[in-house]
Amino acid sequence: MYFNKFPKTLYSFDFVNQSPQVVTNIMTRVRTKYNIADNAVVFYKYQLEDGDTPEIVASKIYGNPEYHWIIVLVNNLSDPQFEFPLDSRSLDRMIVKKYGYTSVANAYSEVHHYHKETKKTLIEVNGPTTVTTENNIVTLSQYSYVANTLFTANTVTTVTYPLSSGNTILFRANNSDNTSTVIASLQVNESYKPVYVYDYEFLENEKKREIKILRQEYIEPFIYEFNKLLVG
Repeated sequence: MYFNKFPKTLYSFDFVNQSPQVVTNIMTRVRTKYNIADNAVVFYKYQLEDGDTPEIVASKIYGNPEYHWIIVLVNNLSDPQFEFPLDSRSLDRMIVKKYGYTSVANAYSEVHHYHKETKKTLIEVNGPTTVTTENNIVTLSQYSYVANTLFTANTVTTVTYPLSSGNTILFRANNSDNTSTVIASLQVNESYKPVYVYDYEFLENEKKREIKILRQEYIEPFIYEFNKLLVG
C-alpha cells in the first residue's frame, strides 16, 4: 500500500544494452503537515516491545497491519529492522559482529568510553555554598591522558591571591580588603566511571523504544494528504 502511489521512473538494470524498465521511485520523499515533532495534538508516544515491527504496531494500534507505512513515515524510518529495538539475542549477535568479538562476553569487560562527572563547590564569603555538576563523555584516547587520582586540598587561613592548590582554588572575595585573611573557595572534584561496550549498546538500543503514533482520528486526513502529495 505504501509504494502503490509512488511515482514511476525509468531505470536500466542492464548497463550493457541499456534497456530501461519502469520501476517505482522509492526514493521519493514526502513531507506532510503532520510531520511536526512532539505535537501532542496529533501524536502520542508509544513504547515498543521486543519483537514489534511496523506491521505489528499498526495492527495493535489501528487494527490494520497495512497501515505499517504510516508508522514508518511519521517516524522517518529508513530501515525499521535496525531502527526498531532488537531483542536480547539479536542485540548480542549485533554486538559480536560489530566489534569482531568471539563471544558477547567480551562486551562486558571491554570499556567503550568513560563517563566524567565534574562537581564544583563554590563557598562564598558570608554567603551560600553553590554546587554544580557537569557530565561529559571521555573517549579511551582522552582518558589515557588524565589521572583518576584527584584529591581534595586542605583549607588554609591565609592566602596570597591567586592560589591554586590541588583541586581547590582559594581567592579573596570581592567584599574583602587587601589585609583580610577571609577567603572564598572553589573546589573541583572529577570522577571517571567506565561504560562497558554491552552497557553502551544496550542503552543505545533502548533509546529506540519510544516512537510517535499518529492518533486514530488523523488517519483518514493523513492518507488523503499523502495521496494528494504523491498524485499531485
